[in-house]
Amino acid sequence: MQPPVTLRGRHAPLSLPRFHFWVVLVTAIAFGTVGCGGRVEGHDRPVVLAGDDVPPVQYDSERRELVLAMNPIDLPAGAGHDAIRQAPALTAELPVGGWLNGYTVEVVDGEGKAVPRATIHHVNIMAPDRRELFSEIMQRVGAVGAETAPVRLPRVLGYPIAEGDRLVVVAELHNPTEHAHRGVRVVVRLPHTPENAWPKPITVQPFYMDVTPPAAPHSYDLAPGRSETSWEGKAPLAGRILGMGGHLHDHAVELRLEDVTADRVIWRTQPILDEQGRLAAMAQETFLLKLGLPVEAGHTYRLVAVYENPTGATLVEGGMGALGGIIMPSGNVSWPEANHTHPEYIEDVAYRITDRDRVPAPAASQAAHSHH
Repeated sequence: MQPPVTLRGRHAPLSLPRFHFWVVLVTAIAFGTVGCGGRVEGHDRPVVLAGDDVPPVQYDSERRELVLAMNPIDLPAGAGHDAIRQAPALTAELPVGGWLNGYTVEVVDGEGKAVPRATIHHVNIMAPDRRELFSEIMQRVGAVGAETAPVRLPRVLGYPIAEGDRLVVVAELHNPTEHAHRGVRVVVRLPHTPENAWPKPITVQPFYMDVTPPAAPHSYDLAPGRSETSWEGKAPLAGRILGMGGHLHDHAVELRLEDVTADRVIWRTQPILDEQGRLAAMAQETFLLKLGLPVEAGHTYRLVAVYENPTGATLVEGGMGALGGIIMPSGNVSWPEANHTHPEYIEDVAYRITDRDRVPAPAASQAAHSHH
C-alpha cells in the first residue's frame, strides 16, 4: 500500500506515488469498484441458512463474503420489539484475514426465505477489541435499520481484519406486519477481499460520534425554541476523513463537527426537508477534491446538533444527533485496541449488550493479531 497523503502547508505538492494513490481512489469511486485477485483456501462448502443447525460463521466462496447468522426467533404478528424474545448477541470469531468491503443485512425464516425488511428495528455490528475514534467504546463497524441500503466500499478501500478477530452483532426485530414468522434469523453478509489479493486495498476505518455521551441513550428531550446539544472527544491518531453522513430528527437545523483545539468548524450539514417541512433525508458527502478532511492526533473534536422546536412544549426524546464516516489513518500507525477495563468501555458493553450476552475478554492469542 502506498503511504497516505501528508500535506505540509496549504499548497504542498504531492509526490508521484501519493498522487497516483489519489488518482486510483478518485477513479474507483467515480467509475465503480476495482477488482482484486486472491483466493481463500479451505472455505468451499455451500453456505447454509435454513434448518435448525445453521453455523454462526460461514464463508461464501462463490460470492466472496463472510456470512454471520444469529440464532432463530419467532415473530408474532403485530408485535413490538419489547414484546419479542430477541436473539442473544452473536460474537463471531472470523476464520479469515484480509479486508471487509461493506455489509448487508438480511432477515430470513426457518426455510431460508426472505422476511420483510420492515421487521428490522435495528442491527449493530461492532468490533469489541478495537476502540472508537473519539471515545473508548467498541468500534462501530456498521448500523442498519429497515431503510438502510447495502453498504459497499469500492474494492480499492477495505476495513482490515485478521484471522481470529471478533465481531459482535446485536439485533432487535419487531413485526409490524399482519403475518407471523417462525425461525427468523438476522444474517449479516460482509463482502471480503482476501489477504493475498493484489493490488491490496487501501486501509480505512469506520468511525462514529454522537452528541450525547458514547455509552448513554442517544435520544434526548428537546426543549422549546432553539437549542444546541454537544459532546466532544480527543482523537488518538491523525488521518483524513474520506466520507461522512449524519442523523437528525424533525426540527433539526444543523449538525456540525468542530476542531475545538484549532477553533474551527471542519464540517457541517443541514437536513433535507419534505414539502411539509419534515426531515426527509440527510446528505452523504465525500471529500475527495479536498483530499479528505484532516483529523489531527491529540486534537479535541466536538459534534453539535442544533434544533429549533416551534411547538412551545418539550418533546420527549425528540432530539438526536450522530455522524458516521470512514477515515484513512496517516502513516503506518495501528488502529488503537480497546481498553476492556476503561469505564466508558464497560458502560458501553453493559448498555448495548445484556448480562446474558456479555462479550468475553479476548484470549491472549488474539491480542497479538495485527490490525494492518
